[in-house]
Amino acid sequence: MNSKNIFRILSAVAISAVVQTSCTEKIDLKLKNSSPQLVIEGSLNNNPGPYFVYISKSKLYYQDNTFTGVSSATVVISDDAGNRDTLTETIAGIYQSHTLQGTVGRTYKLEVTTEGTTYVSLCYMPTPVDIDSIQLTTETDRKGNTKNIANILVRDPAGVQNQYRVISYLNDTISDGFHIHSDRLWDGKLRSFGVPQSDFKTGDSLRVDLQSIDAHIYTYFNQFNQNQNNFGAPAAPANPDPVYTPAALGYFTAYSVKTKAVVIP
Repeated sequence: MNSKNIFRILSAVAISAVVQTSCTEKIDLKLKNSSPQLVIEGSLNNNPGPYFVYISKSKLYYQDNTFTGVSSATVVISDDAGNRDTLTETIAGIYQSHTLQGTVGRTYKLEVTTEGTTYVSLCYMPTPVDIDSIQLTTETDRKGNTKNIANILVRDPAGVQNQYRVISYLNDTISDGFHIHSDRLWDGKLRSFGVPQSDFKTGDSLRVDLQSIDAHIYTYFNQFNQNQNNFGAPAAPANPDPVYTPAALGYFTAYSVKTKAVVIP
């Protein structure tokens, strides 16, 4: 699923009770309603723009997950070099940049003003790290079923804190979720990262993006993953710590990216 669907699920989960079932007991849930919360999802990178910011409202547990855009917001992205770009709303809730070009080493600020409140988030764009190679292999499960999988080899720069996100595209279909890594325990070493998609067929096209992400965005994605993994536990999952001031759902990331592609033989 893409980021819009992920955060609609996140916000719905955060404002509802957890669904728990067993083999012998039927539980009648009393889900509480809550006011919709603002969701802001924006990103930019070191590739040419335009870049986009998505602004919407969260929904309740039983509502559909269609994108409900928030219109007429003022959206500005600026950097610490004095560049400033006011985005234009192209479709309800979707805002597009014009002149901005993401540059490695700069810190970016996203400002969103809507309903009389301005939400601000800052993010630094780290140096990109190359993908050494894509390795194709097979994996057999406990039932004896075999499928094709892929890994990427990454040589982590020594002496530098690095955080990564891996995204794959299989025949132009993007992978789901946040697949992230931190070099805290293996700084400067050659590492293998799993590619999110698998079970490739001969002739399939596979592209892998290695994003270098800021530390606080890594923390946000990590908290999101932990909360999703806890779904169904006794305590309801919470939202990750907000990256916006004042608090809003969603995230803003300025990442650098390196790409490698292969056609499955």
